[in-house]
Formats: sequence, structure tokens, C-alpha cells
Amino acid sequence: MPDAHLWKNGPIFTGRRWAEALLVEGGRVTAVGAETETARSAPTGTAVHDLGGHLLVPGLIDAHLHVADITRARQGRDLSRARSIAELVDQVRGWAEEQREGTIVGRGWQTDRLRDGRAPTRRDLDRALPDRPVILYHASGHVAAVNSSALTAAGVDRSTSDPSGGRVGREADGAPNGLLYEEAMRPVADLAAAANPPDAAALGRTLDIAASLGLTTVATMNTSPEELAALRTLAEDRVLPIRVRTYVRLSAVDAIAPKHLAPSGGDGWFSVPGVKAFADGAFGPRTAWLSRPYSDAPEESGLPVGSEDGLSSALACAAERGLAPAVHAIGDRAVEHAVRSFAPLSGRPRTLARVEHASLTPPEILSELDRVRPALVVQPGFVWSDTWLTDRLGPERARWAYAFRTLLGQGLVLAGSSDAPYDPLDPWRGLAACVDRTAPDGESANPERSEALSPEQAFGLYTASAGTVLGEPDLGSLEVGARADLVLTRATDLPRALALGAGSVEATWVDGRPVRVPGRADRG
Repeated sequence: MPDAHLWKNGPIFTGRRWAEALLVEGGRVTAVGAETETARSAPTGTAVHDLGGHLLVPGLIDAHLHVADITRARQGRDLSRARSIAELVDQVRGWAEEQREGTIVGRGWQTDRLRDGRAPTRRDLDRALPDRPVILYHASGHVAAVNSSALTAAGVDRSTSDPSGGRVGREADGAPNGLLYEEAMRPVADLAAAANPPDAAALGRTLDIAASLGLTTVATMNTSPEELAALRTLAEDRVLPIRVRTYVRLSAVDAIAPKHLAPSGGDGWFSVPGVKAFADGAFGPRTAWLSRPYSDAPEESGLPVGSEDGLSSALACAAERGLAPAVHAIGDRAVEHAVRSFAPLSGRPRTLARVEHASLTPPEILSELDRVRPALVVQPGFVWSDTWLTDRLGPERARWAYAFRTLLGQGLVLAGSSDAPYDPLDPWRGLAACVDRTAPDGESANPERSEALSPEQAFGLYTASAGTVLGEPDLGSLEVGARADLVLTRATDLPRALALGAGSVEATWVDGRPVRVPGRADRG
């Protein structure tokens, strides 16, 4: 009996157009279109699935997230609900009672949500736990608050100079105050990683949750050698529930043997398409690199990470190994910096250049983007999350934050993503934010309605366009020849699916087979 499936009697969105029926054989789409013609192509023994009027869409793709960090966040210490430094200190004390030895690592605090109006310092954290390292990451992941024990363990003291692309926060007398920005976090990174190393089984559970949300491919970014090894283990053991693409940390690529960069786990399940580099930080801690100072901190314009020449050289070396560039750039000046770093890569094979985030793109930068035409990997959920952005940038600049329709109007390729765990993993939240610029609570980083997308455009970001950005046009599509990754929904059309959110997912299929997914209560 052939491994064939026919879906009919419901709307089917291929990622580019609408159809009445879909035929899959051997894990690939072999026919799609009118029901009569598609059914005529089905071989004897084909399993027929009656959609009952429900919507079928391509498997969703998250083009930029962090599998190991999502896993750590699920296993670890969440500070996102803290509304004062006193609450944060109390949480650390409670964790120290539960965990009697080793480094305490937490994530998720935001200055804008703390009544104190400032970030926690080493003196605050010393009150919580003076004799063991404490490392608390900002919600953006671009600044860490640490105690004196962590500073000592990392060798950071009064004599430590600010690294290139980073800054050590200091007290009036020059002593470190416990705040480490961007590249200055590197000395404590090993402490944090050792406290919770990547575990293959735990990573697999995170990918199960992704599958339950309708994700069939994820691209995990800034992957360490340890995370790469754990994901390869899952691939080689043929237990990956969904497809995984890894963009390895540029600074670590020379330490990875070529054989560990090769595809694994069978046809199309695991691969290493590129490297991740940085041009700046994030809006939250004011480390995103801007062409003009921050409106709420006129003495600051952000932090550039590395020189243009240095970044270009490093990316060219990675390209020699067949690895495509993905450069983190949030501020407008950083976007320009990233785009210019791609110039030496022009014409190389497998070098589809990606700008990660491209969050601030005012009209004056569009010509630079049009000249180089990189792919842009955006995070629509940030429209609902960065509610303080007008204060940071001022209303004139905030108007050009997350300007998705303008960018699409330039003919640029946009792919959707979550940047989880720095925003929720749920892709349906991002899809809804594309269409409705204002969150259900009325908040928005940029409510400009002219930047809203249609439901079809929104799904395109998370399906066909995302496949293009990964260099795999057979992903994110239900056209003939595409891989049979699909999501059966409980909705009857795209707007209803967006309204239901993750609850619209009835079943997730990868490679023409259903994926066993955890129940909704396990999604986190």
C-alpha cells in the first residue's frame, strides 16, 4: 500500500494560494488544486481525510528562536512577574533555599516593569545571596545583573576594561556595579551555562511543545557547540519531532569540526545552514545601535558590536565553510552596519544573507536595504511586547519600528519568528500581531494600521517566506514537490484560526506523518 494521503472538503492554504484538495505521497505533495482533479491523481489505497470544512495550512516555521534557552527558561527561574527589586531579591532567596549549592541563574526582569525605575545591582543581589554566584538576565538577554560572587568568579573587577561591543556598569568610584552589557556578559556566560548545560532529552521536550503549536521547522540561533552536539544526538537517534536548522555562534565556529556541521537524521531533518553574528544589542537596555540618541536617554545611542571590516572578514571565513550569514541588528544604524558587512559575500553560493530583527527601518535606510536585498527575519510579537518603545525612540522614530508592510512593499523577503524565550514561543501570537497591530489589552509598540498585514500575508511570513529565507523553498509550502509538513486546524478560515490562536491546532504532520504532541496543559 502506498504511503499516500488525500485531504479534501475544506479550505487549503498552500502558503501562496488557495486550493480544494491536497495529495501527499511518500512525504511530498504530489497534487494540489481542484478536488476532482486532485482525487483523480490518488493511487489505490490512498488514505482519505475529510476536513469537514476545516482549514489546512502548511507547517509553520519559526525562523529565529533559541532552543537551549527556551529549555533553560522552562526548567529555570522566571523573573518576568517581578515588579520591584525587593520582589526580585525575595525570589532569589527562595531559589537559594531550594538549590543549596552552585550558581543561581534567572531570566526575565525588565527595568520598565520595576517600580524602582532602575536595574538591580550587585548590592541588591548580595543581600539576596552573598556567597554564591547569582546571574539574572534581562528579558532581552542583552544585559545581566550579577552579584559580587559572580563578578569575582568571572574575574571582573575595577581594573577590567570595557570589551569591544560591551560595557561594564560602574559605580561612582569605578567599581563594577553588577550590570554587564552585551560582550561584557561573556565572562559570566560559562558560569551560567555550567549551571544548566544542554540536555538532549530536555531539548526534545521543547521541540515537542513547538510541534503542539503547529511548528514543523525551527531555526535555533547562536548555537553553542554543546547545544549543537545535543541536537545532533536527537537527529542521529531519529527522535527529532520536527525539523531543526541551526545557525552556530560565529565566535565558536572554528572550534566545530566540519563533520559536525553536516546534515544528519535523514533527509531534511537536521542541518547547519549558517552562522549568527551581532551588530548591536536591544531596545530594552538601550544597547540597540541608533543613528541618533535615545529619546529617554540623550546621552546614549546604543552599542555597536564589532567593526564592519571585522564582521565582513569573519563572515567571509564562515562562507568558505558553506555557512550563510545571519546578523543581529535592531537599531537603524546597526541594520546599515550589517547590510554593508554582506558586500564581500556577493555571488557566493549558499550565502543568503539574513538580517535578524531589522526592528527600526526608517525611510532613509530603505535604499540601503534595496541595494543589497538581504532577507529580514522579524518578530511580529514584539509589536505587542515593546509597549514602552515610544518612550525610548520618540513617536517619530517609533512609527518606523516593525514596519512590516512597508518592507514587503519594497519587495524584500520577510520571515516571521518569535525569538523565544525572549518573547513567547507561540507563533499564533506573532501571526495575530501582524494583522492586528494593537494587542488585546490595547498596547502596541507601533499601532500604525498602515503597517498591518492581511491574514494571507501574515501566514506567508511563517510559511513560504520562511522556507525561502532558510534556502529551502520546499519548506513552508503545500505546492507540488514540497515536503508534506502541514497543520490541520479547528478553524474554517484564516481569520478564525488567528482568533483561536494555538487552540486552533488539531494536528501537526511532518514528512507526511502525524506528530505525537503533548497536551495543551504541557505547552507552557
